[in-house]
Amino acid sequence: MDNQALTAGVQLGGLTDRTEIKILLCYLMAELKQPITQNQLIECVCGQELVNYFEMQSALQHLLDHKLIKEDETGFSILPEGAEIARQLETVVSATVRRYAYNMAVNLLQYEALKKQNKISITPADGGYNLHCSIEDRDFCIFSMDIMMPDEKSAQYAGQQFILKGQDIFKVMLGITTDTPGMYKDFLKDK
Repeated sequence: MDNQALTAGVQLGGLTDRTEIKILLCYLMAELKQPITQNQLIECVCGQELVNYFEMQSALQHLLDHKLIKEDETGFSILPEGAEIARQLETVVSATVRRYAYNMAVNLLQYEALKKQNKISITPADGGYNLHCSIEDRDFCIFSMDIMMPDEKSAQYAGQQFILKGQDIFKVMLGITTDTPGMYKDFLKDK
């Protein structure tokens, strides 16, 4: 059987071998030690042009069928047999590809975690768009602010920045409003 994978949408240096794709997926799940959704996998391996989308889907199904991974409502997770394969065969996949996919997956998971606490909503308003930003802990709002943005694209960009840096923004705002320069001087000095 031919083990050559489809290469449409795969950059030079990406994976072109079906076995390597399965190993990479097992490696990612073993290293992350938490579930990862299908969309997150698509973003970190297909969106980065490391693996063809259809080959990734086929590899996931193969891994599920052979009980190397499992899927539930939180996403895909590695099973002990899959973790053992990842550990034994991880060097089959280049270190560069492994590191790149892992870093992308970690960034995606961190962003998703931040989105649960740092929330945004964008609504049309007279003359632009209102960006509502809040930091919430369970059902309690710790901080919120509204910013008028000239267009939807800039509101989306600013919203993404708030998701990533909401804690810093809150710390600076709190330091300024409470006249506590120590809370924001180091942050501003670094920028």
